[in-house]
Amino acid sequence: MCKTVVSMQINDNTELQEFLDSFIQSDNAGMKRIKSAIATISSEDNYVNKTKFKSVSEKGIYEIKAGGIRLYCFQDRLSDNLPCLIIATNGGGKNTKKEQNRDIKKASKIKAEYFEAKKLDTTELNYQKLTKDEN
Repeated sequence: MCKTVVSMQINDNTELQEFLDSFIQSDNAGMKRIKSAIATISSEDNYVNKTKFKSVSEKGIYEIKAGGIRLYCFQDRLSDNLPCLIIATNGGGKNTKKEQNRDIKKASKIKAEYFEAKKLDTTELNYQKLTKDEN
């Protein structure tokens, strides 16, 4: 039961935020569609929609898709009594298969870095919730 969609940053990796900032400037309507999809995924206990949220790799990478945008993500649970997190790592447009595979590999790499960093006592995790804006 995944309820919270968040973004993450490890070290200087701000790729997702840069993608979202650039996408907001170039396609505000598309950004509203992806935020609406995120809100729907977050609000339903057992969300199943293989068009808007589906597994794209055997390594546990998913995509949130709306219009011509894709956010790549993975899931993690911080503890049994907390909701599962859907952690967005990077984004891409409606690209060629080669570009999508590159984005999925990048998401897999970020996921591996996340779980390695999470093992360290010195790691501080900060999550930024991705929510639907009203404007």
